[in-house]
Amino acid sequence: MLDRFSQFVTRRWYLVFLAWAALFVILRLSAPNWDDVARDGDFAYLPDSAASVQGEKLRSAAFGEVNSKSEVVFVLARRDGPLTKEDLAFADRVVAAYQPAEDGDSPIVNIVSHRTEVIGKKLLSPPSEHGQALLIIAQMKGEIMAVENMKPLAEIYEKFKALRSAPDRPAGLELGVTGSGAVGTEMLFAAEESIRNTEFATIGLIILILLLVYRAPLLAAVPLIAIAVAVFTAFDALAILAGISYSTNAFEFAVFKTTKIFVVVVLFGSGTDYCLFLIARYKEELGKGLQTTVAAGKALFQVSNALLASALTTILGLGMMVFSDFGKFRNGGPAIAVALVVALLACLTLAPAILALLGRKVFWPFRIDLGNDEESDDIRLGRSTTGGRFQGFWNGIGRAVTTRPGLIFVVALILTAPFVWFAQSVPLTYDLLSELGPDRLCVQGTGLLREYFPAGETGPVTILVYLKDADFNEGPDRYDRLPRLVKALYDMEYVDEAGNPIRPIQSVRSLVDPLGEKSGRSGIFGGLRRGVISSRAKAIYVSQEGEYRGKVARLDVVFPYDPFSVESIRLLDHMERYLAAMAQERDSPWYQAEFYFTGTPPGIRDLRAVTLSDQKLIEQLVPIAVLFVLIAILRRPLISIFLVVSVVWGYFVTLGITHLLFAWLYQGTYHGLDWKLPTFLFVILVAVGEDYNIYLVTRVLEEQKKLGFMEGLKSALGRTGGIITSCGLIMAGTFIAMMSGSLRTMHQLGFALALGVLLDTFFIRTILVPSFLVLWGRMWGITERGPQIVPPPAGSRRPQRTQSPVTAGK
Repeated sequence: MLDRFSQFVTRRWYLVFLAWAALFVILRLSAPNWDDVARDGDFAYLPDSAASVQGEKLRSAAFGEVNSKSEVVFVLARRDGPLTKEDLAFADRVVAAYQPAEDGDSPIVNIVSHRTEVIGKKLLSPPSEHGQALLIIAQMKGEIMAVENMKPLAEIYEKFKALRSAPDRPAGLELGVTGSGAVGTEMLFAAEESIRNTEFATIGLIILILLLVYRAPLLAAVPLIAIAVAVFTAFDALAILAGISYSTNAFEFAVFKTTKIFVVVVLFGSGTDYCLFLIARYKEELGKGLQTTVAAGKALFQVSNALLASALTTILGLGMMVFSDFGKFRNGGPAIAVALVVALLACLTLAPAILALLGRKVFWPFRIDLGNDEESDDIRLGRSTTGGRFQGFWNGIGRAVTTRPGLIFVVALILTAPFVWFAQSVPLTYDLLSELGPDRLCVQGTGLLREYFPAGETGPVTILVYLKDADFNEGPDRYDRLPRLVKALYDMEYVDEAGNPIRPIQSVRSLVDPLGEKSGRSGIFGGLRRGVISSRAKAIYVSQEGEYRGKVARLDVVFPYDPFSVESIRLLDHMERYLAAMAQERDSPWYQAEFYFTGTPPGIRDLRAVTLSDQKLIEQLVPIAVLFVLIAILRRPLISIFLVVSVVWGYFVTLGITHLLFAWLYQGTYHGLDWKLPTFLFVILVAVGEDYNIYLVTRVLEEQKKLGFMEGLKSALGRTGGIITSCGLIMAGTFIAMMSGSLRTMHQLGFALALGVLLDTFFIRTILVPSFLVLWGRMWGITERGPQIVPPPAGSRRPQRTQSPVTAGK
């Protein structure tokens, strides 16, 4: 079947062009705009079982649907003393500038300021030697990283810049902007910049590397044209699937802003590799004197199995992410896999069709030396393949690993083992703010806010207390139970990361004390006078809806730590255990109470727990899927197991080096690698990195049939050395292009992926795998066996070799 397919593609190349042109036009006309269907946001893709999601459901049921899901916070500060009347008047002008429209069509739900009843006073910092500041909070409809926040935030920033540069702004008054909505949306802006930069950098690097490798412009254009068509076709196909899913809910499929980055780098990297192997084999067949269409068909037939196998490992590896609980992983991996299927089709159809059309002209200004039907030593040693300039180097590597395989294998493992050890304790960070550069407005605004308010003020933890027999609107539950709970939270002891015992809670805002003024608690815990608390405060802090009326109380707790930090998660865990113990004590007023937690720290905690769980699952499923493909292709289970173990080893080496490097580069600002890095790094390195092992081992088996064990291994190393090196450099170049963006995550992931691919190319494929194969052969006593020579048929000019017992063996 493959032979007929290969002949059809290369002899009916014009039909291939027509089919791709029709597909391209149909998808282009049918596909919605990518930005219209792309989604983002991390908390929105947590599973329903997550504690913070359950808390949000209770809050919606008890307090009504929450219209505000993120905030943009404006900071107005004066360093040289208290805020003046002119400053407060300017603050009123800021409030007026962002007041939502009365028709309800505004992305801003509400404005909370120093003038707001009940909680307004809390937005003014006490005067100090550093001056005074106030906050103005614009409550937004969209979630923290919602795409729908992008246009409104751009307009908010335009107004903000105009206010900051207004000639009548009081002298000495500083303005800043921060908040979860600003930080999350600036992340999306940075992602857009990264997409643009990555696309240009990827294409530029591939053009440069292809021209350096081939020095033939038409030859370099073949993979570029094929993969460019595949990328745009894949974008349209993914947008159509996402649009159908979004509009019909018939199935789950979503694409995200950052999906584009991964599609571009993976398709240009893997797709160009596939084309390089096809071109290298095409060149070999032309060197034997075959006619162009025949050579193209034979080359396609010869590499099809290896290309299908290598692509299948990546597709299945990415597809395994569908079993993740975290929605971004569950949708992101399969989306890239679908795009890779399109790229594979382009490499198996469009690329060989272009080669068949151009014929030998594709190698201009060079020519292919014609050979004969008998393999020359030059061809057998691989000098006719790409990378022949370094043939002596690869032949030397082949001699070294076949002469001292044990020594080389052990030394290689010893040299890399320390990095594997470091990889076992790599810290991960969930801090969105650390992703952005110091020139970002939200970063500058956050720094200004933290000079006057606790770091946790931008993301308090909301505690929902549910007690089915309570009535927090009136009676002892309101005037006794709640004050005692607030006091217990203030009195909670905690040992911080440095080992210091502290009482960490900065503020507790509740029906007891809507302002959360810790200093005033001695006057309220003895019992509150009826009617002191306004009806507005009651609506905010006690449920007034349906079956939950009076049974759910809300407390907003401010931590001293950044809401995205691991220390906030650690304190949240401690507080949860503390409250759970109260709920289990029979003598406690909170016996059998249920405590739920919402807000940024609980969301980050769930995100951390879910993604770590998914990572463990993926680290099991992906190697199993790749191993299944290897066994199906190679039919040598133990060798296949080693090939999987080798790329997993390379992953840990890469992770350890990446952690050490960025810890050294970022010094005090380094809190760990981005939480998404280990998962995507593992999937891509294990799946994509196995490609080079497949290319090598399939060629080793092919050469051993003709030359015997040792000579076949040396020949395969020589013949594949240059082409795999070229592929590795191109793949690493596409990943390096990710570092052209402005997100720290992309810097880390781009470096790690590029390093991992180079390790696969120059360490695993070049040293570990060949050394292991020689040791394996020696263990079975087959390294000295050569090919079997049988009498040549009539008219033959040289004896024919039959399959060696080596290749039919283990």
